[in-house]
This record gives sequence, C-alpha cells and structure tokens, in this order.
Amino acid sequence: MNTDSLSQLEKLCRAPIPSACQAVLTNYPEILRHAVRADDGSDAEGFVSEAELLADTAEVLRINREVRQHSILDPEGREFSWPSAFLVIGETGDGDYYCVDTAGEHEGVLQFRHHTVEFDTVADSVEEFLE
Repeated sequence: MNTDSLSQLEKLCRAPIPSACQAVLTNYPEILRHAVRADDGSDAEGFVSEAELLADTAEVLRINREVRQHSILDPEGREFSWPSAFLVIGETGDGDYYCVDTAGEHEGVLQFRHHTVEFDTVADSVEEFLE
C-alpha cells in the first residue's frame, strides 16, 4: 500500500491505521492470494484476497468510501451510519463486512451483520483472523 492510500484511509477513519492492518495491506500474505473460498476447492466463489481479507488497496479504499456514503435503517427503524473509526478489511459476499476499530475501543476483527445492523467479534486479533 502506498502512503497516499494509507493517508486516505486514515482520513476516512479519523485515526491511524493499526500496525497489524498496515502490515497486511503492505505485505499481503502470499498464501491468501491463492486461497479459494469454495468448499470444493475450486475458485467458483473467488479468492480470499477478493473478499474476506481484501488484498487490493484500491478495493479497500472503495469499500470504505462506500460504507460511509449512506445511512441505513436498523430493524427498529433507527438511522445507522457507519462508525468513522471502523476500517473495512473484507466482506462475506452476502452484504456483511469484516472490520477493525482504528480507535481501539473494540479489540480484534468485527463482523458487521447488515440484516441485524450489529457488530460481532469474529477474531481476537488481525493475526487470528489471518489464520
């Protein structure tokens, strides 16, 4: 990741990008570039680097801009806007996102569930998420 992209992400998040995320974005694990998402071992559902943990810095920027563009309604009809400190690092392919809290209030990797409009912890750290 170049410094301009990192700067743009930090501006969006209004906080420094955590070092573990910077490490992944600047030195993406080669094994994940070729890891497939399909249970049958085919690339029919694409690669991990295209979804769960994005490898393309342009895509990381795009998706982080996208989630901040519009608010949505939660199940109770309240307006929800993406928390500025939450950095999207991937997606499930079903409308949910994986993210980290750059402000450090929430540890680990969170999954945003769009149907319930809530966040759940899916890994205690970026390193655990990589595994």
